[in-house]
Amino acid sequence: MTSSNKKKLLNGIIAAAMLLLAGTAYVAWERAQAQNNYERLSEHRADQLVQEASAALPPPASSETDPTGSAEGSSSSESSYVYKENINKKWLDINPDFMGWLQIPGTNIDYPFVRSKDNQDYLKRDFNGNYSEAGTLFMDYRNLGNFNDPHTLIYGHNMKNKSMFQNLTYYQDLDFFSQNQHIQLSGLFETRTYKIFSVYEISADDYVFTLHFENDTEYLTYLNGLEDLSLHRQDLILETGQRLLTLVTCSYGVNNGRTIVHAVEVSEE
Repeated sequence: MTSSNKKKLLNGIIAAAMLLLAGTAYVAWERAQAQNNYERLSEHRADQLVQEASAALPPPASSETDPTGSAEGSSSSESSYVYKENINKKWLDINPDFMGWLQIPGTNIDYPFVRSKDNQDYLKRDFNGNYSEAGTLFMDYRNLGNFNDPHTLIYGHNMKNKSMFQNLTYYQDLDFFSQNQHIQLSGLFETRTYKIFSVYEISADDYVFTLHFENDTEYLTYLNGLEDLSLHRQDLILETGQRLLTLVTCSYGVNNGRTIVHAVEVSEE
């Protein structure tokens, strides 16, 4: 090989290495940007919740009362309800596919979720509609939402920077499972609490979720079957009146793996 050819080869290797480094740096930057954008959304949501709590406080005492002795104006519950409609309208104005907010205390999961015409639309699209490797948490397109479903499915990516649904994989650890049991799911008009009762890893080729049930017996059998799959057990009585919430993310302990977390609706504890 001539010195000229060697020089060309060396230059080609250097150029390829620089492209690889640039590509790696861009991917890292894009993931960081996606997480920063969602952190800003979470901060905005936290501010809204503070305002909502303030709106729910009893009105100040007033000398002007109606014949029943109540202060003039709308009740605190009415003002809170109207305010929640308003704050969710802001999210709907940003994205009409907005369905609510998902938060798991003890994790960094604190994100809006959406629903679209299929389960592909938000795999690579952020809440604002821009391309993003992180995507957006999304509800199964077959769900109605707003707590009208016996079984609600929400999917999210497992990102290397520990964003989105990555923290779900921590539930494979018994101590983490025992100490972080509750999920807060806010729809357009209300918030409900769910308690985790089952977690496991399984290949995506080996499961099919049931969303609708013929009767209570079929539903309770389904819940008990999910409990039997769990890596951990806890003292929780499963009942037919409890709505089921399932969270799904990728994981890598098995081929084409998924970490699945199941929770049932409970009263706030």
